[in-house]
Amino acid sequence: MDLDVNSPASGSSYPRREARARQTRRDVLAAAGRLFVAGGYGATTLLGVADEAGVAVQTIYAVFGNKRALLGQLLDVAIAGDDERVAVNDRDWMEPVFTAPTSTERLHAYASVVRRINGRAGDLFGVLESAASIDSELVDLARMTEDRRRSGAKSVIDAVRSIGRLREGLDVEHAVDVLWLLNGSAVFRHLVRNAGWSLDEYEQWLAAAMVEQLLGSATST
Repeated sequence: MDLDVNSPASGSSYPRREARARQTRRDVLAAAGRLFVAGGYGATTLLGVADEAGVAVQTIYAVFGNKRALLGQLLDVAIAGDDERVAVNDRDWMEPVFTAPTSTERLHAYASVVRRINGRAGDLFGVLESAASIDSELVDLARMTEDRRRSGAKSVIDAVRSIGRLREGLDVEHAVDVLWLLNGSAVFRHLVRNAGWSLDEYEQWLAAAMVEQLLGSATST
């Protein structure tokens, strides 16, 4: 993931100005997130975001360009948890997914990651999905987001297969599809937002489902 963030350059002559600009950017993203989730993409205006963030609307146009770009960058930051230029798979909290000693432990670690990501970005994924169904200009962003999510699932399946085996009869492509389904925000929103599950309950169920669907009886590998 390449987060488009204007981080202060080393040895900059204007560190305070850059720090203020970065904080303004964060304030705008936080305001946009609140309004998108509360009212939906279509009902949210950049003027409303500007008022919520306490900035001029011209600032939002200058920094983000338009509402679609604002939503895309908001999703990137929500997924990662911050605006640092570090790919998700290179984050410290992803390391156990690739280094835990057994396949089961790697899937449990991934369930924790999915909980983390959906806890921050799950509602925004829903905003994008709904908006893309009525706004053709968001279709590419929605498709890219889904492709990226499936790619993430593929990297986890590769990590599992590098030290163990999938359940009998399950090929790699179907395994990726299953994990792609399970890591989705729709499952998160159904169980946590609609059914009222706690995040702990969601993570425990998710880990068990991943192990059962992907490893079957081979849970010791």
